[in-house]
Amino acid sequence: MAVSTNSWFSNSIGVPQLPEDFDLYRQDASPRYAVGYKVELADGRVFRYGHFGASVTYAGTVVSADVSESATVENGLTTVAPASAAVTTDGTAGYKFVESTEPSITKDQFAGGYLTVIAGTGRGFVYRIKGNTVTGLPDGPASGNFRLELYDKVQTTLTADSDINVIGCKYANLEAALVGTDEVPAGVTMRGMTATYYGWIQTKGIGLAAVNTTTTCAIGDILVLAAIDAAGEAGCVATLGQYTTSTEVSQLTTEPLVGVCVQAVTTIANGNYVGANLMLE
Repeated sequence: MAVSTNSWFSNSIGVPQLPEDFDLYRQDASPRYAVGYKVELADGRVFRYGHFGASVTYAGTVVSADVSESATVENGLTTVAPASAAVTTDGTAGYKFVESTEPSITKDQFAGGYLTVIAGTGRGFVYRIKGNTVTGLPDGPASGNFRLELYDKVQTTLTADSDINVIGCKYANLEAALVGTDEVPAGVTMRGMTATYYGWIQTKGIGLAAVNTTTTCAIGDILVLAAIDAAGEAGCVATLGQYTTSTEVSQLTTEPLVGVCVQAVTTIANGNYVGANLMLE
């Protein structure tokens, strides 16, 4: 997995205009649209343009961003107060830059993500990230520190006690969703995908989802992210009705909703799918 330097993001407002050759089933070595670009068809289905950090073998695979690469853990970043920043307006209300401390970071690693202030001065605000420098000169401030550029202006001046974190872009560095690791479903693939390529995932409406091999689905069953199936494949779903033991029920309460079954299936083997009303938008 690696953050792509080719990816680009947008914070534009309005309805996108699609080219005549729009194709939901293509993949692109270089991006044709901004990562996260949204398309809604007349039948209510919604699709997003994603960047894949790892290959995905099959269509209908539930995918998630690689959390470890595009986000930080709680207290993972330290705010540099404006008075101590290389540029003393960084972190000040009305400006679009924040300086932070992180010893190992690549350029634009957090682009497209969200800077969140979860405690301390300025808490409660979320800012979309346009890009970031590396640490040290000539691009960044002092060694070990870096600058975040935001789309919007800081609303409350940050201080050293401002507890900040980064939530990664939901549609970048995608891979098959994995229970316990990368379990923030972004959508399901429209085709098998090559690592580092770009393509469409479906987030809403009628579609297909790969199913855990022990699942029996009835119309109306709730579908959640499941553990790796018997064939060793990640990115599949299971139903509420499948789980009976206390351990399985506990997993159900902690795994995210993917959608609702719209097609009864009584016999499921490796590699099978279920019709679903996807609810990831």
